[in-house]
Amino acid sequence: MIKQYVEFFYPGSFVSTTSELEVADRKPLREIPDGAYGYRFFARIEVVEEGETLVGKNKDYSPMTYYGEALTLKDIKAMKPPGDYSILVLNMEGNKWGRVVRTIHGSFRPLSDGDVVLPLNSL
Repeated sequence: MIKQYVEFFYPGSFVSTTSELEVADRKPLREIPDGAYGYRFFARIEVVEEGETLVGKNKDYSPMTYYGEALTLKDIKAMKPPGDYSILVLNMEGNKWGRVVRTIHGSFRPLSDGDVVLPLNSL
């Protein structure tokens, strides 16, 4: 049986930490867990065989939904302290990132086609 899940993303030391929750559908969420800055949906096949649940690989990922602010390279270059954004500028230029999101926790993530950025007050 194909099941749908939502994967929540939280700030981590070097990479984001995640949690997942089974959902009935992929409707936009009205609530996210405390500390999360975004989410995406995915699907996977789960089969019960002789009382054991066999879990397939996660697949069919949706674009990300972030809570924060979308910024272009021009926006980042125009930002004033506090903060030194030179490494972010180099990453954006070197990796050809057209836009990034500054999450509600202040971290920056590159945006991919289809990703959505919503203000926190949209929950």
